[in-house]
Amino acid sequence: MQVKLELKIVSAENHTAPQRGQKEGQKEGQKEGQKELSPRQLEIIHLLENTPDATMPEIAEVMAITYRTVRRDMEYLQKSGIISREGGRKEGRWIINKF
Repeated sequence: MQVKLELKIVSAENHTAPQRGQKEGQKEGQKEGQKELSPRQLEIIHLLENTPDATMPEIAEVMAITYRTVRRDMEYLQKSGIISREGGRKEGRWIINKF
């Protein structure tokens, strides 16, 4: 029985091995399962920068999208740690943690 062994040498300049816990093709600094922000989510963040006391229904009206869409995007932004809520439902405000 003969065994054929092929060795492929890849230049270190053209190829970087994935870091520990990182999958190939995944951007550096991006966690597994974490998506890039959509243009709509970026617009929500920009709106919150200017009016941190905006409510979800107000955001939906200004952006001409449904309340459910705003709620889904805001939940994603909160779970990602990008925004957080300070204070109560009526008198609270949105804080942008990282962007």
